Amino acid sequence: MLVLPGFVVVAALAVVGIFVLRGGLGGSTGSTVLAARPILGEASAPVVIHEYGDFQCPSCGSFARSVEPQLRAAYIDTGKVRLVWHDFAWIGAESRDAANAARCAGDQSRFWEFHDLLYQSQNGENQGAFTLGRLKAMGVALALDSTLFDACVDAGKYVSAVNADFSDVRTKGFNGTPTFLIGDQRIVGAQPFEVFANIIDAQLGLR
Repeated sequence: MLVLPGFVVVAALAVVGIFVLRGGLGGSTGSTVLAARPILGEASAPVVIHEYGDFQCPSCGSFARSVEPQLRAAYIDTGKVRLVWHDFAWIGAESRDAANAARCAGDQSRFWEFHDLLYQSQNGENQGAFTLGRLKAMGVALALDSTLFDACVDAGKYVSAVNADFSDVRTKGFNGTPTFLIGDQRIVGAQPFEVFANIIDAQLGLR
């Protein structure tokens, strides 16, 4: 878990609800990413996980590479959970540029694929892993329309939306990444799959 300088984080390991959305911004899987919110999962899913993350955060990367695939297989792909993405881009300029690029990929309905590639490509914080050139190369790797994607990246089309997310995070008092919210409860850090499963199952009335 990464903690914003000057703050103390209390990791809530108690029962926490999870709300998850996947796909583009503001819709079911495959919807486009405009100024709304990236979502993964079915709109009818009874449980929703709100994830607040930074693409440079090591703990966020650990969660994305190990725990999230298990959540997808067990709950998201089965229509039980939606995952909603919120940018918590606080580590530096590369965090904001990566967040903007992911939303640009969302314009072509590829937010989550870009999200996954970013976490697979982590290489230190503010060390050049997410320069504009590298971000554009990731777009090529995903076979995005380079003309549209590169223009979006260069223009910082979604920087204001990324900054608005950060302002919302600070208003909520969150100070560690990743943070997951279910109702008024939260999970902080890349907790094991079992922590999430227990909470989700309780929300589904299975425990």
